[in-house]
Amino acid sequence: MPNTAEILVDTFSTAVRYRIPLKLLVIKNNMLNQIAWEQMMFLGNPQFACELQPIDFALAAEAMGGIGYSVTRPEDVDGVLDAAFAAEGPVIIEAVVDAYEPMLPPRMPDEYRKNMLTALRETPGRKEIEANLAREPLKTMMG
Repeated sequence: MPNTAEILVDTFSTAVRYRIPLKLLVIKNNMLNQIAWEQMMFLGNPQFACELQPIDFALAAEAMGGIGYSVTRPEDVDGVLDAAFAAEGPVIIEAVVDAYEPMLPPRMPDEYRKNMLTALRETPGRKEIEANLAREPLKTMMG
């Protein structure tokens, strides 16, 4: 099964070839973050082997003949989105986010919460994740 980057390259290069005005938003955290949180919440296992080599998706877009934008600060999001949607042809918008930002469901079942707290004990970046979990609305979601 292909990974997200393979799908992205195939889809985006096709959009460039046929001048399809595709706009893709890549949430870049240099991790397979959804997999990491599934390991912790569903299985109660510490996050394992989810780190990725950093990829410059904006540069990759340009290398394929499209347009690429990268946004690292929240205050720049509106301007980057305006520019991306005004552009003709395909665009990749790379939004750089914290790798330790929890990907939690709006309502977390008790079993998931218990599994996650168990898994956190041995998960890389534990302190950063715990600090993020202490913020609202995540704090409320944790119960």
